[in-house]
Amino acid sequence: APEIFDSLETKKIVLIHGEGFGAWCWFKSIALLEEAGFLPIALDLAGSGTNGTDANSITSLSEYAKPLTDYLCSLPENEK
Repeated sequence: APEIFDSLETKKIVLIHGEGFGAWCWFKSIALLEEAGFLPIALDLAGSGTNGTDANSITSLSEYAKPLTDYLCSLPENEK
């Protein structure tokens, strides 16, 4: 990985898919990021991928993004 990445405070990268996809769409990128020394995580948003929420019951962007906001809120302060 380029030396510029050595100065980053964290190596964690959160990957979010687009509509109609799931965390699975990042599998190639995750491998490359890990190889470069990063700590990638890919999340399934509500109603996507392995998330069990019924997509027809999601009525707002905040409901759709709830898995992401829950994950970000659960991070320790020094990782936010």
